Amino acid sequence: MAEGDTAVRSEGLARDAIGLREVLFQSITHMAPAAAVAFSIIVGAGFAAAALPLAVVLALIACLSVAFCIGELARHLPSAGGMYTYVARGLHPSVGFLVAWGYAFAEPLGAPLLYLIFGNVVATTLSTSLGWSADLWWIWALVAAVSVLALGYYGITISTGAGTALGLFEIVVFAALALWLVIQAGGDNSFAVFTTGEARVEGFEGLGGVFAATIFSVLAFIGFEAAAPLAEEARDPKRTIRQAVVFSCRHRALLRLHDLCRHRLLRARPDGGLRRLRRR
Repeated sequence: MAEGDTAVRSEGLARDAIGLREVLFQSITHMAPAAAVAFSIIVGAGFAAAALPLAVVLALIACLSVAFCIGELARHLPSAGGMYTYVARGLHPSVGFLVAWGYAFAEPLGAPLLYLIFGNVVATTLSTSLGWSADLWWIWALVAAVSVLALGYYGITISTGAGTALGLFEIVVFAALALWLVIQAGGDNSFAVFTTGEARVEGFEGLGGVFAATIFSVLAFIGFEAAAPLAEEARDPKRTIRQAVVFSCRHRALLRLHDLCRHRLLRARPDGGLRRLRRR
């Protein structure tokens, strides 16, 4: 190529663009703490009743075991391919091919659902508070979709920065709620909820109810592996990716304090319904 010719600029992933903080919150926000409370943890209460905290602990043990495995794979195979790379190198390239396409089909399904939920919540809140029409939900869903698209378009640094800020806000809100629930429970707080004796739902008494609730509790932890594809954009990926995957799973356990502490404010009836306890 002649000296005066226009050189073709090579574009690719931004190397060393983000650190442990951004990578960590990539996993935390992908785990969606608020959505987990609304759509998975609360379902488990219908099986384990007041023993739901025990189910969450069992789910934590299972997910931490997986997190440690993924962390070790990330330490030895740091790659933007994430789970595809681990499976392709660990089992067979054809199996990795299936995993990659499985993720490609599954991941896009979550975003539209979240946009719809966001639009419905915002529209309902504005309708109740300000009298705005609840039929405007689609506008707020569109705003959420365009915002996410813009953040992704302008690069990994801006998008992960926004994710960190929003994730930190969510953590603060839920931590404050958990603390308030502990205070409200007062003397009703008890370690008895970590025993199978509190699982009293008809047909799911004892250990059976706890294990059934554990299945739904596991769904509240998934997403910690989302940091793996950032390996080629993170600084010192062999360390940061491993720490982010494990720490995010541990963090989720702490945030689940919201569910572990409200057991004395809400008690499960034998039919699986919930009734608020009367204050003494």
